[in-house]
Amino acid sequence: MLSNHLQHDELPTINMTPMVDVVLCLLVFFMAATRLYEWDENEFTVKVPEVTDAAPLTSAPDDLVLNVTQPGKILVGNKPHDLASLARLLASAKARYSNQGVLIRGEASLKYQDLADVLSACDSAGIRNVRLPVRTLEKSPNQQ
Repeated sequence: MLSNHLQHDELPTINMTPMVDVVLCLLVFFMAATRLYEWDENEFTVKVPEVTDAAPLTSAPDDLVLNVTQPGKILVGNKPHDLASLARLLASAKARYSNQGVLIRGEASLKYQDLADVLSACDSAGIRNVRLPVRTLEKSPNQQ
């Protein structure tokens, strides 16, 4: 009889049903226990600090869009500026919001020096959040 039992090569198995039962019972217990007690915020006595001169929260202003159309001619909105008036405008924008962003859109035919002058005006005003958008080169019918 012993030899007959050894001929069946059965692997020992672990019965998972009792473990699943215990886990589900624990899950139901904790779900029920957390719903029995409603947290009341008024129950806690916490004194929140007060300030006298707090500024109201405001959202960040939009980036200034600088359109450089010709050398020395910069449009902000629809108002033309030269480099000197642009520097004053950027300094006042930086004074209002310390992380003011600038978007410099340059005409494709401009020289790099024309954009470098505008970048220098941004740098002298202390504006470090500067972006230069570009358009991807699309294949024209003549290009291969």
